[in-house]
Amino acid sequence: MSEAMHEPGLPPLPSARERGLQVCETIQLYLAILDDLSFEQAQTVLEHVYDCPSCLRTYRLLSQVTQLLHKLEQTGPSARVDRAVYQAIAARWGPPVTTTREVKAGEFREQADVSRSQPRLTALPSPVRRSGVRRRFFLLPAVAALVLLVLGASVGLSTVWHPSQAFALPAGLSWSGYVLYHRQTRISDEGLPYRVETYHNLGTGELHVEATMPGHLDVVLISDGKTVLGLDMMHHVMQWNPAQWNVQDTAFDLGLLRRDLQQGSAHYLGRSRFQGQTVYRIWLPSNYILLLDQRYRPVNLLYADGAQQGQPVYDSLRLLAEDQVSERLWEMRPPADFLPGRLPAEP
Repeated sequence: MSEAMHEPGLPPLPSARERGLQVCETIQLYLAILDDLSFEQAQTVLEHVYDCPSCLRTYRLLSQVTQLLHKLEQTGPSARVDRAVYQAIAARWGPPVTTTREVKAGEFREQADVSRSQPRLTALPSPVRRSGVRRRFFLLPAVAALVLLVLGASVGLSTVWHPSQAFALPAGLSWSGYVLYHRQTRISDEGLPYRVETYHNLGTGELHVEATMPGHLDVVLISDGKTVLGLDMMHHVMQWNPAQWNVQDTAFDLGLLRRDLQQGSAHYLGRSRFQGQTVYRIWLPSNYILLLDQRYRPVNLLYADGAQQGQPVYDSLRLLAEDQVSERLWEMRPPADFLPGRLPAEP
């Protein structure tokens, strides 16, 4: 293990491929000083965090606490706090210490008169023992949660976390002019596979979704962002705003993504490799990992936890120019031979 990957007083930083309880203990210790690590160290830590639900929870918790503390107004301690601190020091090290406060020209100045007979106190670095480090590790999430609970009540958890300035979407970034196509294989409640294909106009927000299960289901849903037209292609039935179907594709809403990053609802997890290309990884509030290429364009989604953790959500995802897609996909007029009725429920 090189010195560059080993902080003084802490155990060596594990490699990204190592797993186990001791590895998580070490990673979560490094999370507490993430802002002080080198780029290479931080990348190693975040690569583990991305693949470990337990460490990812701790990372979010520590990030919230850190940013919550930064939001608090800076204030000076009251005279009562000063007296209590000085009395505690005196009780430990010698006779009482007298404190006087002076206010002059609007500035606060504090003077402490300490007997010259008292020996000068020098802070000595305490050796870090591995057992002590482990004990502190187990307290770290609990202490963070306590601070978050206490301070969150006064500041408000909706604004407690703001992302690091190390990653931000370019101010002029736009996905207008593109249609995102993705195909996903899902499993019904009965255990049967069915396919969902989506065309998403990233500039207008229009959606065209088709769910098919051969011999059982063929439903098309068209949305202009406000209204949804549902079509049962097998039975020639149409329904406006079918509540039994969820027609959303918010993971690829650039405005929402930018806002979530600014407010801390979404977390940047660092870079990685996906299907031969370098990608940015962003954890979304929907509990997926959004992958963007080096030009900040969608590549895919990954499952953030569960049995499919780290696996891509979509079998295929392509970014198409608007002129490559027929305008008929967005037509909100039901065919003449379709009758009003009720669509089958989503499998």
